[in-house]
Amino acid sequence: MPIGEILRNARIEKGYSFEYLEEATKIRAKYLEALEKENFDVLPGHVYAKAFLRTYAKFLELDTEEIMSQFSQMNHETPAPEMETEDHDPIPTATGSKKWRYAAAGFAIIALLAFNALYNIGDKPEDNRPEPPNTAQQPPTNNVANPPAPANPTDNNPPEAPQPPRQVEGVRVVLKVTDGQSWMQIVADGQTVFSGTVNPGETKDFQANEKIYMHVGNAGAVEVNVNGKDLGRLGQPGKVSKTTFNAGEEPQLTQG
Repeated sequence: MPIGEILRNARIEKGYSFEYLEEATKIRAKYLEALEKENFDVLPGHVYAKAFLRTYAKFLELDTEEIMSQFSQMNHETPAPEMETEDHDPIPTATGSKKWRYAAAGFAIIALLAFNALYNIGDKPEDNRPEPPNTAQQPPTNNVANPPAPANPTDNNPPEAPQPPRQVEGVRVVLKVTDGQSWMQIVADGQTVFSGTVNPGETKDFQANEKIYMHVGNAGAVEVNVNGKDLGRLGQPGKVSKTTFNAGEEPQLTQG
C-alpha cells in the first residue's frame, strides 16, 4: 500500500483533523497533507521530508521503520559503496553502517529542530503550545457536606436541621477523555496549570478563583463538568475548542 494511503487511513481511523495534528506535531498542515498525497516536492527539502514523515508516522502509531524503508526505496536511496583495498583486512561493514545511520539521524534531528524554531517565529503566544506548567494542579475542593448526626432518642432537644451543601468557591472544571487522545492547555487565573496530551479514560480536575481558560484538541473525545453541572462533549471529533468559564456565572458551553 502506498505511503500516503497508509497515513491517510490511519488519520481518518483516529478521527484527527489537520488542524489538530498541526498543533500536536508542530508540523504545518500543508506539509502533512503533502505527505498523504506524496507530493514531497512541496516540503522544504529531502531531509525535512524524511524527518516530517518519521514524526507523522510515529504520532499515528504506525510501523515507522517500514514507512521509512518504503520511502527510501521510492527515492532510490542506496548505501554508500565500500572502498576496496588490497592487502588489508576488510573493514567491518556493521560498524560503518551504524556510524552512517547515527550521523544521518543526528543531522535529521538538528534540521527538524532548526525548522521548528523558524516555524514558531512570529506566532502569537496563545497559538503555540505553552511551556510546561510551573505550578502544581490545585486539589479539588470537597463539595460533599457532612451528614447530620443521628438524633439521640433520650435528648429532649429536637435534632438540628441538615446543613445545605457548600457552594463551590470560584470555578471548578472536570475534563474526562472518553475515546482517542486529546491535547489540552489549561490556564487558571492567568497561569498555565497543565499542558500536554491526555489518554482515553483519564480525567483532569482544575479549579480557579476567577476563571479557567481551556484550549483543547480533538474536542469530541472530551466531556466537561463545570461546578457539578455536566455540559456534554466540548465539540466535534478532531476539532479544536477554546472555552472560558468564569466564577459566579452559569456555565455555558461555547465552542470556537
